[in-house]
Amino acid sequence: MHGNEVLGFKLHIVGDRLVKVGVHWVVFAGAAAYCYGSKRKVTDVDILVEGEDLEKVKAVLADVEGVDVVADLKMNVDGETCLFFMDEEMVENIQRRRLFDVEVPVIPVEDNVIFKAILQRGENQGKHGIEDIQHMVSNERIDLEYLEKRIQKYHAGKRVKPLLKSLGILSNL
Repeated sequence: MHGNEVLGFKLHIVGDRLVKVGVHWVVFAGAAAYCYGSKRKVTDVDILVEGEDLEKVKAVLADVEGVDVVADLKMNVDGETCLFFMDEEMVENIQRRRLFDVEVPVIPVEDNVIFKAILQRGENQGKHGIEDIQHMVSNERIDLEYLEKRIQKYHAGKRVKPLLKSLGILSNL
């Protein structure tokens, strides 16, 4: 099996197991950016779950390599602490997309843009966050009202808004 076939197979396993235990989950970060228009190679799959489900999910997926599971992130960047988490509002806006020929739940594009904008990682860190943001917003309709609400919820305005303004995504926020 090739890389994408292996990841696709793993996504089938993830989906089957998490449906059986009744957990909401989404693909986010680089794999979600790929679902929303980035064409760079996906080397792993990041899964976001609700905090109360994290230990259960880690136990159910303990033998699945190349799939990273997180919940309730607190990211300290440049003296700011930004939050990132799954909640009911995110669950209501989950998209279904194909990733390696597997239909998966994908984080709303706005939330993924915010995640990438919090980290602001670029080529100098071996990452593609800024590039991913540009691809996502050029390929998807962005709900600016939802975006603003989520930026506030994550306490990420000071970190995220200047970047999104410089990229022409936000003009009046």
